[in-house]
Amino acid sequence: MLKREHFLNFYIVIAILMFFMFSMIVTAEETVKIGVVGPRTGAAAATGKSFEEGIELALDYINNVKGGVLGKKVEVVFEDTAGVPEKAASGIEKLITRDKVSIVVGESHSSCALAEIEVVNRYEVPFIIAEAWVDEITSKGYKWVFRAGPCNSGVVDNIIQWIKAEGFNKVVIVAENTDWGLGIKKLSEEGLKQKGIAFESIITDVENQEYYTELTKIKAYNPDLVLAFIYGFGVHYFIAQANEIGLSPGEALILEGAGPPSLWPQFWENVGEAGELECFVSAMHQEVELTELAKTFREEYVKKFKKATTDYKSRSIYNVLLIAADAIERAGSTDNEAIVTALEKTELEITNGVVKFGLELGSFKYHQWQPPMLIVQWQNHEQQVVFPKEAATGELKKGNN
Repeated sequence: MLKREHFLNFYIVIAILMFFMFSMIVTAEETVKIGVVGPRTGAAAATGKSFEEGIELALDYINNVKGGVLGKKVEVVFEDTAGVPEKAASGIEKLITRDKVSIVVGESHSSCALAEIEVVNRYEVPFIIAEAWVDEITSKGYKWVFRAGPCNSGVVDNIIQWIKAEGFNKVVIVAENTDWGLGIKKLSEEGLKQKGIAFESIITDVENQEYYTELTKIKAYNPDLVLAFIYGFGVHYFIAQANEIGLSPGEALILEGAGPPSLWPQFWENVGEAGELECFVSAMHQEVELTELAKTFREEYVKKFKKATTDYKSRSIYNVLLIAADAIERAGSTDNEAIVTALEKTELEITNGVVKFGLELGSFKYHQWQPPMLIVQWQNHEQQVVFPKEAATGELKKGNN
């Protein structure tokens, strides 16, 4: 009798365990998982914070306004890269193998993206880059890799047009020794050469915090514009020290070529009044809205976070999440091949235009969509769009004006 009770208890325990296992499987299948990679710690942790804000707004829009994807809620799993390629590669592998995401989006460091695309190419999982700019990300021609954000070639083309339009005659390029810095330096040199604009180039270490040696050389060259391709807090130190030696903005304007560091909360604290008349590249300005969704994004952002939209990376991650959700919905499943096919047929209006990926192999244009870019200048602690003219909210001010 006792033995029969033991068996009965054993079967009850097994049944309960099976029920919970089944419940867990059903719960897991109730959401569509999208992975996000980006820096939540390290020098660019501010980008991770912007990504978090964009993710929150995107999930509100996808799940509550659009009704989810494939009849299910979308869930985001965010893996911190800390801006370190090795951590980025292991992080994206965890998203694929541990979290079983259907697609990955994000990234803001080119060196991390270059490591990540090797992983997704090996596992054959779609990946949409938001903000890593180096051309090689798409020029490698990987079927699984897309970019719906700036690339070095597109950004440089915009910068060179601005330089020509504003009549700058003598330029110095200062570039950090990273994939992004060296890549955008080379493209800028080629563009300036084609336009017949005099220039000099200087390479600096990515870990640098004191730029007086470089700045002494720059001042001796007597440029009217400095292209600073330095990411993170390094560019803050560069701007402050350029002002200390009387170079900027009186003798030369500085264009910060990455964008986000000029928008980080620590910018004015680190640069002081040296930030006045500094220019930077941006994909967004709160008074320049190219689509209705841009207006929606701004209104929802202000409502939720009680502040103005400043760091455009919140909108960048928002955009790529919408693109990913749209592709999965049109694919009709979370099958990797089906999602890639759907991505290649994308014609989706997001906050800064209609996304349509290039399909021609053999260049950076493959699986690339370049959003419109703006050049913004700080004037009295306010952002003024100074290029292109059709989007301008103010005129460029030079130090000797």
